[in-house]
Amino acid sequence: MNKTELRQLALDLRKKNPEFQVLHSQVAQQVADRFYQARQRFLGGLANKPKKKKPHRYLSLVYPQSGWKLSNIREVGLGKNKKRKARLYLSKIGFFTLVMHRVFPESQVSQVRVKLYPSGRIHVIFLVEEAETLGQSSGEPKTAVGVDLGLTRLATLSDGRCLENPKPLERSLERIRVLQRTLSRKRFLSKNWLKTKTKLAKQYEHVKDLRRDLFFKLGVLLSQKYDVLVIEDLNVQGLIQKGVTKKRRFRLYDSSFSGIRRILEWEFVKGGKTVLAVSAYNTSRECFHCGGINQNLSLEDRIFLCPHCGFTIERDLNASLVLLKRSWWVPPFMPEELRPIPPLPSLGLKRRHGGAMIQEAPALERG
Repeated sequence: MNKTELRQLALDLRKKNPEFQVLHSQVAQQVADRFYQARQRFLGGLANKPKKKKPHRYLSLVYPQSGWKLSNIREVGLGKNKKRKARLYLSKIGFFTLVMHRVFPESQVSQVRVKLYPSGRIHVIFLVEEAETLGQSSGEPKTAVGVDLGLTRLATLSDGRCLENPKPLERSLERIRVLQRTLSRKRFLSKNWLKTKTKLAKQYEHVKDLRRDLFFKLGVLLSQKYDVLVIEDLNVQGLIQKGVTKKRRFRLYDSSFSGIRRILEWEFVKGGKTVLAVSAYNTSRECFHCGGINQNLSLEDRIFLCPHCGFTIERDLNASLVLLKRSWWVPPFMPEELRPIPPLPSLGLKRRHGGAMIQEAPALERG
């Protein structure tokens, strides 16, 4: 069946089944569109075979063109507590009060997606059709920073600063295990099962939000100070699969290297700045001073000692400097020791979240 036939089938099923009649007609057609897209991705080799989704896992509705209306847009509160609220009407469902985080032209909204998160939070996403405006580069880049990712220190910067790994999942693991055991004792889909499921989802969501908050604030700090981001091109999935121990594989997963790279790149691209992905091969074993390779360096060694020239430096700092060197940037000075990134109240970071980021750092000159 093609896309048009699937959409018509969805409408026919909606007429026959009273339960489906509580949905707006275009919402029912959008369900058929999702199935068609999933099938096309499967046939194209981009995804696995589509599976039937259970009712309690279907957590979003899409209004493509009509069936919704915004009204009573107003500002409430004073000072830092000032918010913009509105009333949203969804056909066949009713009215909702929204807290609007952005101002957008209602006439250009092409889609409204209502998403219920497993934790119970509801987000309404408005898709606006307009040209994306990214920041424009002010000219020739003048400053660059190399970022080496690791397990003990989440990020080591080439200017000598480092961000400790907060390990959010590891710290929440005991609480998660208790909730998982409690959930396994509840009757499936009972009220107590749903309550425990929501508590577990909130715990996982807290871990996810903590990571994203830290990554975005680190991205803001670096993009405001530097013109070029040099980051290692890691095969994260390969690192997890080749992990020597179960604990190491777990910490690789908890560190979310792909997530931090994606957010750092987005912050720099949004500001019209440059991102350079450099091969991560032997960055920890290569000497920044002479370029020699220390083949005897193990994971337990935290100090890099070059067997060729005798150059000694902290291992992660050496790796971040090697990243800069491979991208043809030269630091104007050699950091003597690592400095933890201090808390940054203006960005709302807390010390228990892994510390935050502000300190003047010397620029890097193009070599």
